[in-house]
Amino acid sequence: MALEASEDVLPAVFRYRQVLTWASAISFVSILLIFWAWFPKDGDRLLAVVPLLLLLLPYAFIPLRLYSQRLRGGLNLAIAMGGALFVPGIMLVRFALTWDRRWWVLGGLILALLMQLVLIVLAVKTYIPLPRLRHARLNLLISMAYGFLLFGLFCLFYSPVPVRIRASESAAMKYLEDSASAADLDAWTHGGLYAEAVGSSGPNSNPECTVSPYSMNYVGTTGYLFEYRGIQPSSRSQGCTRFTGFTMTARPAVYRQTGIRSFCIRNRTRAIHFTSENRPANDSDPEDFVRHAPN
Repeated sequence: MALEASEDVLPAVFRYRQVLTWASAISFVSILLIFWAWFPKDGDRLLAVVPLLLLLLPYAFIPLRLYSQRLRGGLNLAIAMGGALFVPGIMLVRFALTWDRRWWVLGGLILALLMQLVLIVLAVKTYIPLPRLRHARLNLLISMAYGFLLFGLFCLFYSPVPVRIRASESAAMKYLEDSASAADLDAWTHGGLYAEAVGSSGPNSNPECTVSPYSMNYVGTTGYLFEYRGIQPSSRSQGCTRFTGFTMTARPAVYRQTGIRSFCIRNRTRAIHFTSENRPANDSDPEDFVRHAPN
């Protein structure tokens, strides 16, 4: 403890620990503000803040240790937290430039990113001249392990696409699948010939010639426009035009706001093809094998 106390009065500590304290505080506040801005408004923000606070507590421990004769512990945490969140900070700045250009959001992210750099540089610069202690490396490894944990959690939950868009795309694919299933079932009862329309996505308004999807209540489908087209040749049956096959497409109602991918499905393969270009998808585009709504 005496050695730690003597280290606490080193000139480098007096020069840098106040800057490290401010960098920790600014990082803590900036991350909380960005989380508050991006958390869904219909969710319980206060309840979600609790686990975030637990993960960010080391930011509060950094100045406590720097000012309480535990210099190495404070520097270890500064290096670990700055290193763990520096790359995520770059990724979030890119995310904001793409999806959310509110000046205070982007400014808060850039400020938090710069603070991570300050923590790393000043903590390393202060740590290097310190005399070696028996358990110093072990304590540093423990702090770095926590930093890797934070980085791993970020990579686990991070997505470069906003949640609302992923939910809208997932709902659109689900609607395509159920519409195709309804069309197949109807064709099975009509000699393998497909109806003129499915729901409101076809040209025919006659209910006798239209197939109803299994459900019309998928959350997010309002963000997509659906189109159903029969494949020639066609024939007349019970006053309705029926086709040998169909193609159904889904496109974002507002590209890059309600969706960034377009989809298509056909009766033969039942595979959903997609494209990220602002055009209808077709059979030559890659397939999407994900069939579940995002968490």
